[in-house]
Amino acid sequence: MGQVQGSRTDHDRATFMIRMRRAHADDSSPAILAELSDLQRLVTSEPAVTIDRARDLQERAEALGLREAVAGALLCQAEGHQRSGELAAAVTLINQACDRWAPLSADNQVRAYLLKAFVYNDLGDEPTALQRTLDATAAFTPEIPLPLRVRVLTKTADLLHDLGDQEDSVRYYGQAEELANGDPKMHLLVANNRAFSALEDGRVEDALAGARQLWSLSERYGHPLGAAGLDTIARIHLMAGDPVLAAVVAQQSVDASGQVDFQTADAGPYYLLTLAVVQRALGDLPAAGITLERARRACTAEGYDRCKNQILREQADVRAELGDHRAAYEMLKEFVAADADLLSRRREAQARIRQALFETLTAREEAARYREEARRDPLTGLRNRLYVHERLGELLEEPGPRGELTVALVDLDHFKSVNDEFSHEAGDRVLQTIGLLLEESVPGGDSGSFVARLGGEELLLVLVTADRAQAARIVEQARLAVQNHDWSGVTPGRGITFSAGVTTRVPGDTYTVLLGRADKQLYLAKSQGRNRISVYR
Repeated sequence: MGQVQGSRTDHDRATFMIRMRRAHADDSSPAILAELSDLQRLVTSEPAVTIDRARDLQERAEALGLREAVAGALLCQAEGHQRSGELAAAVTLINQACDRWAPLSADNQVRAYLLKAFVYNDLGDEPTALQRTLDATAAFTPEIPLPLRVRVLTKTADLLHDLGDQEDSVRYYGQAEELANGDPKMHLLVANNRAFSALEDGRVEDALAGARQLWSLSERYGHPLGAAGLDTIARIHLMAGDPVLAAVVAQQSVDASGQVDFQTADAGPYYLLTLAVVQRALGDLPAAGITLERARRACTAEGYDRCKNQILREQADVRAELGDHRAAYEMLKEFVAADADLLSRRREAQARIRQALFETLTAREEAARYREEARRDPLTGLRNRLYVHERLGELLEEPGPRGELTVALVDLDHFKSVNDEFSHEAGDRVLQTIGLLLEESVPGGDSGSFVARLGGEELLLVLVTADRAQAARIVEQARLAVQNHDWSGVTPGRGITFSAGVTTRVPGDTYTVLLGRADKQLYLAKSQGRNRISVYR
């Protein structure tokens, strides 16, 4: 059914029930934390069940004074409500976790950001949803569970795709897939969403490659494809001009609709809608009409508005093709009215939920501090990717930002070997030191220049200088400062260097174009031997 937010096997359920019984018999901290971990996995596939169990867990954790377990249980309930389409209830629970039980652990903070992203995405506010997932990535620490990281990275990729940034979307999908390798559920989630992105873009060959990957991963892991993956594959085959195969897979999706890894409010009706679309493509209009009626009956009062409207539009088209133009006209009128009503209610809900999320007393008092922290890399103190998205975009919109605007994409040479040879702690110290050296090299004051960490060992210098030659000198001086620094206290016997790609803005440059050009220059610097800069002329 498209990009999913991220069925348990009988063994999984049995394990969960055993832990439930043990937890009730032993309300100790380890037992409650183990049960919370189970709930965090269960909520994606069985949100309604999770809400009740998380509420019970919250009460027991409160009795023991386990603050983080209470916050985690509240966030589990929030996700359960969000996946059931009950956004107002989800927001209330997110606020309870963030306000009453602050400060949150890194784990719960990331979950809270991700849930806010889900809520805003459900409201149709993709830019704000993206800000929240970027906040979540900025809050990553080594102890964040791998599945949670995969979910955040995948959602970021989904949103970047929806906002038209295909290059960064592909990068985030790649990071998510690398982390998910070995975990059947998470790997299939990433592959499904990547394939659906190609489907939405009309990239037939990429979409077909995504469908093949889904089948291959299912076979590799011995993990049957759930309804969402089958639905995506059915739509891909329909786009590729094979409605017969699409019909077979769409029926499999409907049959498997109770077996899901990631449940959303309108999942069941959406799978039926896909089957109806395929039946119509095959010319079986009576069957399509019956399936659409099933889909419409499957929609409940809340959380199905988008799907209901798609069903109405499809019903109108089917009636028209059957020659029942009167009924088609009436259904089309109903669709137009429902679509206008949906837009109006979405705007009202957006305003109401924005207020619930941000206009509490705590939010007003802490807004400035949270905003600053959310735009800083926690390890180095440098600006982060979210800040770069915002500030570099602003600089590009200025007719002339107090001089020439230059970016230098910096990548540490052979940094993985530093972690392997000296430990991740040594790697962190290297990154912190390089952050200081780069900041010392960049013009201060109100020049507009800054240094950012984009992730891993990749950094960015944004320079506003008198001319491009001055910017190139600054980057070269920074390279020499790193090369000549005494690293013996951190990496004995091993120096540290970096390569950089440098380019200056030209008229018409966008964020993606400018950084893409810098990335090509970085590749040249590496291919020419590293520890050097390559400047676009």
